[in-house]
Amino acid sequence: MNLQIYSEVKSWKKPIHVTKTALAKGYLKLLPNIEIIGIAGSVGKTLTQNAIYSVLSQKYPTVVGEENLDPTFRIPQTILKTKIWDKYLVLEYGVEHPGDMDHYLKIAKPKYAVVTFLSAEHTKYLGGMEGVVEEESKIIKNLDKNAYAILNADNPLVHKLSSQTSATVVWFGQKAKKGVKISHFVQNLHGSKFRIHYAGQVASVHARFVGKHQLTSSYAAATIGILAGLTLKQIAKGLSQTKPPEHRLNLKITDHVNIIDDTYNSSPEAAQESIKTLIELGLGRKKIAILGEMKDLGNLSETSHKEVGQKLAKTTINNLILIGQVAKTIGLSAKKLGFRGKITYSSNVKEALELARTLASKKSIFLIKGSRHAHLERITLGLMHKSTNIECYHCGKLK
Repeated sequence: MNLQIYSEVKSWKKPIHVTKTALAKGYLKLLPNIEIIGIAGSVGKTLTQNAIYSVLSQKYPTVVGEENLDPTFRIPQTILKTKIWDKYLVLEYGVEHPGDMDHYLKIAKPKYAVVTFLSAEHTKYLGGMEGVVEEESKIIKNLDKNAYAILNADNPLVHKLSSQTSATVVWFGQKAKKGVKISHFVQNLHGSKFRIHYAGQVASVHARFVGKHQLTSSYAAATIGILAGLTLKQIAKGLSQTKPPEHRLNLKITDHVNIIDDTYNSSPEAAQESIKTLIELGLGRKKIAILGEMKDLGNLSETSHKEVGQKLAKTTINNLILIGQVAKTIGLSAKKLGFRGKITYSSNVKEALELARTLASKKSIFLIKGSRHAHLERITLGLMHKSTNIECYHCGKLK
């Protein structure tokens, strides 16, 4: 058993989690008919998990875990709540350290492995992009011949993985030659609409999420739906009912403020896509981006923060509020390349919230994004006139 995976767990709790993991592994043997769907990738896993669950639930009894619980604890917990009559078990295989994927696969080996997107994540621990690809690819390398590798054709790093599995490869995405296609995507402050196409049929989706890049999850879920024998109408209904994960590009719209809450975590690719969404949803409004540090990037940290600044430089964002010394690199990079908006540096969340309150109105829209240990969701809460007091398993009580 890989005990490193419990490195952030209090010592007295480790035996509990080790025991629960062993029980889950044994319990799976009593569920020979359950089909496991494993989701891996640098970004988009939780929305993909929710979308797959929502789609499959239109026809089959399906089980999914709590979205904000680390996979170390979520995978065993989800397995243990599975019933003998359930057909599908949807699990998210999120990795941070070398060996994490091996640990998960020893507990539950999927029949369907979905890889959403590969980009810089936890490179401080995984040792650069090569380490990211190596760890994430284990999920498809270990598939049986009668299994399925569901791969994103639009991501070059995922595309290269197809030669590393003996399972049947099924592609999804815009560049996939066969399968489900998506068109007519539009979004506003209430969600998004688009059409899905397959085998000459068309169905409309009214989704609760925003961000064109998040269609990756719909492509993946629709592909799983086709493999499971659902009709296009059932798939469209499932996608329309998909729950957006909390603090992941969530729309928070009140009578006095418009917020895109993306405070769960941050990585270079995700930050750039979130900025695009802010610009598209902010047409005719004052656009304010509040960005924190992207953590755990190791040697790639400075370059990655500079790249986000470069992307910001030519945008129409009016105000850029940066939190912490590391995030300051974003502003310096943007200013160097001609960013025309106002840049403000804050040393902490409290300062950033005070400034944000002076900019809040129905004529403005905020994007709030940063790595989760900074807890930028407190800014979202403050702008919505709610208490900013939160409690974190790792950090304790915060105000």
